[in-house]
Amino acid sequence: MAFLSPFFRNPITDFTGPLITAQSGVRCADFEMKLMNCYEAYGYPKGMEVCQAYYDDFKECCTRDKQMSRVQAMQNERERQAKPEYEKPPAMHAF
Repeated sequence: MAFLSPFFRNPITDFTGPLITAQSGVRCADFEMKLMNCYEAYGYPKGMEVCQAYYDDFKECCTRDKQMSRVQAMQNERERQAKPEYEKPPAMHAF
């Protein structure tokens, strides 16, 4: 996810720019705000190095890659442990 200014600034880009943010959502708004404050404090080129932790947190909040991989690992382990070994069924008409 890159945070770049548009090549040409006009009223349309100024109007549609805020539509692509995480501020409307509840979950990632704080992470995005911390990242943008860091970029504002250090500038974008220097902020790419200094604000890497904020960027990683924001990216994880948006994509949930680590969370989904943990859930998948837990499901795989649950399936592995809970797989019972069943006895063979009785022969046909054995009752």
